[in-house]
Amino acid sequence: METLKKELLVMSDAAYEEFIQFLRSNQVEKNNIRITLAGYACSGPRFGLMVDDKKDGDMETVVKDLTFYIESNLYDEFEGFQILSTEENLGQGMVLRPNKVVESDCGTCSSCG
Repeated sequence: METLKKELLVMSDAAYEEFIQFLRSNQVEKNNIRITLAGYACSGPRFGLMVDDKKDGDMETVVKDLTFYIESNLYDEFEGFQILSTEENLGQGMVLRPNKVVESDCGTCSSCG
């Protein structure tokens, strides 16, 4: 039996519009965006977004006129991503979230976990 994989990236129309506005307000004209792992903190993994070109081993998905690149090992670990608009994130700003939540075990802060 074949395991169904989740989508690489899910983004609503509202999130797309907010993301495009963010790019343009920061004078970013290229639409090739890489999702990266920026590191781990007590609350879990932190991700970054940067303008980049496709590299060997990347997975690729297109949302309207945006092209996103993700290293295949990140997809394997986090099972894809979601970009939520400020409204979808209950007014707390636009956010990039992994589909699979990875527990943190840093043990360095008393309010974690």
